[in-house]
Amino acid sequence: MSPPTGRDQTCRILFCDSKLSHRGAAHEVGKHAGWDVLCLDDEGEVQTRMKYYDCQVLVVVAHQQPYRALGLLKKVADERPGILRILISGHLTPASSARALEVAHQTLPDTASGVEICAAIEYALKIEGLVNKSAIRDYISGLGRLPTLPTVYRELNEALNSDVADAKNIASIIEQDPAIAAKIMQLVNSALFGLRRQISRIDEAVTIIGVRMIRDLLLATHLFSRFRQRDTWTAFSFSKLHQRSMLVARLAQQLGADAGLDRNQQGQAFLAGLLHDFGISVLANKDPEAYQTLMGEAVRLGQPMYAMEKMRLGLTHAEAAAYLLGMWNLPFSVVEAVLLHHFPAASPSSRFEPLTAVHLADALLPALVNGPGADLSCKLSESYLERLGIAKNLSRWQMMANEYRLKLEPGPVSR
Repeated sequence: MSPPTGRDQTCRILFCDSKLSHRGAAHEVGKHAGWDVLCLDDEGEVQTRMKYYDCQVLVVVAHQQPYRALGLLKKVADERPGILRILISGHLTPASSARALEVAHQTLPDTASGVEICAAIEYALKIEGLVNKSAIRDYISGLGRLPTLPTVYRELNEALNSDVADAKNIASIIEQDPAIAAKIMQLVNSALFGLRRQISRIDEAVTIIGVRMIRDLLLATHLFSRFRQRDTWTAFSFSKLHQRSMLVARLAQQLGADAGLDRNQQGQAFLAGLLHDFGISVLANKDPEAYQTLMGEAVRLGQPMYAMEKMRLGLTHAEAAAYLLGMWNLPFSVVEAVLLHHFPAASPSSRFEPLTAVHLADALLPALVNGPGADLSCKLSESYLERLGIAKNLSRWQMMANEYRLKLEPGPVSR
């Protein structure tokens, strides 16, 4: 996702359907107030038309072979990441489903009606609007030089999309950055994963925990390392913030598995858990003295930290992180989960999703201990759980969370 580009109020939608199987649905989308739809029946024309038709949304209907549609969405994501991408497809294999999560903002079944397609577009536009508020853009632009995605991360992404990459190929990519490789080995051998034996080689780690998880650990480690704790900072330990985020990630993954999410969605929950509080380190690093003062004010006023952030800074840590993740073109469900982890009921979905897993994991684990005693917790939304019909599982999930509580190191500020 990217900032608005000065379009007028009309939302332009490019609707590509090579077999014209969804003409009725496209017509219904076109009747939505303020939307203009251009229909194509050839995927090969999409990128050419985009040069002349300044669209905000691309809808692609995939048929028997979704690979062409997924390839098209990948090209659009790389070249024009600000365009919202909706995929309509029938049965997806596990591999193509994983690819769809990476390149599409929303994936709908081929039975989706015009009403359902409209709802998906509206929600994607809503999230983009929340992430790309001017106050957020202005604040992030004031950070100076922003971190970029590491080359190793991009190469791992390419390897994931390759049919020939094996554990040794992946290991050779990671070993290009010895510091990152060492950190990943440290994490893999930590209590976080609870492996029965010590792992000594990167290719072993790849085989045991998987390429996607290795990639996501690498990304989170890289990002947290770019916002380091300064000597004057005494409110809490940045390393413990990172540690807690990793526990949230593992718990979110486990909760997702228990609730029936597939492995790809569990992976999205894991990545979102890793990065859900990344924005705290961003805000605290920009102006440490001001943020510590804000924490003290939150204690005096009895307000949660995210409320004080919004009041005094114009954005929350969740919004700051979601903006950066959207700018780096990370998957939509990850951006959504990070943005809404304090307020999951803002999602219209009635299904257990990565957002649900991250919200639960964050709420069920103890908050980050800090010197001022500010409320950094995520409050469990029981009404949201009731809406999804999953409140009955809460006691079991609390027991799962208790196992992770024991892994949280005590101590407020030590590094």
